[in-house]
Amino acid sequence: MAHTLYIVATPIGNMEDITYRAVRILKEVPLVLAEDTRHSRMLFDFYDIRTPMEAYHDFNKEKVTPKYVEYLKNEGDIALISDAGTPGVADPAFNLVRECVREGIDVRAVPGACAMITALVSSGMPTDHFSFQYFSPKKSAQRIHLLERLKETATDTQIFYASPHNVDKFVEEIGQVFGEIKIAVMRELTKKFEEHLIGTPSEVLASFKKRPPKGEFVLVFHPQGKGGLDEVTTEE
Repeated sequence: MAHTLYIVATPIGNMEDITYRAVRILKEVPLVLAEDTRHSRMLFDFYDIRTPMEAYHDFNKEKVTPKYVEYLKNEGDIALISDAGTPGVADPAFNLVRECVREGIDVRAVPGACAMITALVSSGMPTDHFSFQYFSPKKSAQRIHLLERLKETATDTQIFYASPHNVDKFVEEIGQVFGEIKIAVMRELTKKFEEHLIGTPSEVLASFKKRPPKGEFVLVFHPQGKGGLDEVTTEE
């Protein structure tokens, strides 16, 4: 009888944002797969988890997935974690999950932190329908093309992860395409320097000029200008 693959959500910043069940499973399974074992070692040390870890990431997923499918069939359970948040959201966990489903191996998600949901529910934007776009394209022309397409077709809240290297340019481009709609830019969610900027693109850019963007960002907006607050607010 095949064993179980557990998809275990881990904190996106604050180490306390993990469930009792997640810690228990990480301690009980015989093997944990992690994107970066050195990074995950900090979480393991914090909760005194001593389970063996092996690397499962974008650079080896194609090669090692069959190995872990066979492990699940013949040897034992596996818990899979990402560097932060819920595995399978635009990361290599999808590959192993897909193969397990194809092979009839039981896959169970252990829910917890997820950056895009954390940003969405605190943004003031409509939450009944939303689309996760992952990271915006790196080139300006590609970003503008995407935004113009969304302006024509999208009717739900849009969520992007954004790099500190181009988040200011992306905000400016949103203003170019959509005008002065309300947007929410969330920085370093759950961490010490968490910050929420909610306002028009020009207001957010003015805030960036006072304090250049650093850290990890989630950007949320509604293409029809629904939601948001009346002015920029900052929380730390």
